[in-house]
Amino acid sequence: TLEFSNTTPLPAKIYANEGSSQFLFLKADEICETSYADRKGKYMKQKGVTLPKI
Repeated sequence: TLEFSNTTPLPAKIYANEGSSQFLFLKADEICETSYADRKGKYMKQKGVTLPKI
């Protein structure tokens, strides 16, 4: 899930077919203490596009 927010008073444009972010995945050496499921993550098991759940 990606969410973009313009926090300036100036207009912002996001163009199709342009990069917008970079992801870095790290492999842990041990199991996490609290999983996303344990935290009852808002976006767990979503299907397709999901609007922000605030």
